[in-house]
Amino acid sequence: MSSLGNALLLLLGVGATAPAAPSPGVAWPGVSDVLGNLNVAAPAPAGPRAVPLSDWLGLADPSVAVSTERAMWCSDFALLRLTAEFSNFDGTEIATASTVPGIQIYHKMVEVPDGCDTLYVTISATGDEFADAMWLTCKVDFVFCNPGPTFETDTPGWLAIQNIAGEREDNSIYYTWCTAITPGTHAVELRMASATQGFGVFLAAAHFYIDASNTGGGCVQAAPPEDPPVPPKLNATVPPPPPALPALPTVPSLPLP
Repeated sequence: MSSLGNALLLLLGVGATAPAAPSPGVAWPGVSDVLGNLNVAAPAPAGPRAVPLSDWLGLADPSVAVSTERAMWCSDFALLRLTAEFSNFDGTEIATASTVPGIQIYHKMVEVPDGCDTLYVTISATGDEFADAMWLTCKVDFVFCNPGPTFETDTPGWLAIQNIAGEREDNSIYYTWCTAITPGTHAVELRMASATQGFGVFLAAAHFYIDASNTGGGCVQAAPPEDPPVPPKLNATVPPPPPALPALPTVPSLPLP
């Protein structure tokens, strides 16, 4: 009994304040009375938690939210895809038999992020023509992505995609323009025309992609190709000797009968 009394006194002394009244009809404090006098410390506050990027950028708070486009930026030659869209996957085609300026086949308002100086506009589609070439052009803010004439068209800003004689329809076409750009809102437009008035050209199952990056100067003309430097004279390579083969064993002669 002495040991039990000492243990109870020890419990009463741990974080105890004023002793609580014993339960009715109990001469000495019970366990519930002892626990009732313990001061239980509040849980320690958790350490600093990681903040999600969306919260840090203010995207989760409507009062300070910024658009997704403004939350992106161009750096370290990263390529940012701003738009990925498709058209004419419903059994229809885009068609024209008119020459330049042709018809509009795609239009998009894009928000170019900060730090970007180059814009890329890509078309990937199925096209065909009956007798003459399909011409395409790209414009940003009503200005040609590349105003130079090509050898096939000799027309500023326009290029010939394909010209396959005969009834050879539904050929894959793919082309990308690049042009210098500044951050902000811009209008992108693609147009299609026929090389000869009255001859139809057709486009279907198209995908359109718009990307941006920082190239440290925008889309510029490439330098003229140069012949590679003449490599230093190398010593003639001596082929290794052929491996030596072991001599064949001599076949013993058999005695004559």
